[in-house]
Amino acid sequence: MVNLVVEPISPIFACCDALLTAEDVASASRFQREARRAEHLSWRRIVRRELGRGVHINYNDVGAPIVDIPNIYISVAHTSERWVAVAIADSRVGVDIECVERGFERVASRYISKEELALSDHLHWSAMVWSAKEAIYKLWGRRGVDLLVDMHIVEYDASQSVAYAVLGDDAKVRVAFSFVDENYVVAVATYV
Repeated sequence: MVNLVVEPISPIFACCDALLTAEDVASASRFQREARRAEHLSWRRIVRRELGRGVHINYNDVGAPIVDIPNIYISVAHTSERWVAVAIADSRVGVDIECVERGFERVASRYISKEELALSDHLHWSAMVWSAKEAIYKLWGRRGVDLLVDMHIVEYDASQSVAYAVLGDDAKVRVAFSFVDENYVVAVATYV
């Protein structure tokens, strides 16, 4: 089970929002920019709405958010002050959201192999692969991962908008794609 929530980021007045806690406000206060605080509070608000205001949010050894509910996992992503995505699942999960117009083609050789490039002629394939690999990175939960060397997308089913990948430790991953506002791709990664 994966529950994906994607919402626009908007200014949040923490003092007036019944879902946000003092812990959320304190956590957001470490960011200098108001836009960054809004991103942070937006995903925390989603987590509290979906899992309950009393859920404790912490961070694991690699800096990913975790909750104190047994067998519930979260992953969060946001795009330059526009959208926030939260994936909540009963097993490990990774999520990413990217604007397809970010110019991924310019640096594609750093993260897409020739074999991966040949898997699809989708107009936004470069952005989709980047987003998939970012979601896989969050799922895997390891530092120092090379997106080109350590993870390989081996199959893409355009009819289902799903890709499959293999990690350096031979783990198999499923990545489901969706689009928001036509200009943003969302990738959700789970182990097979």
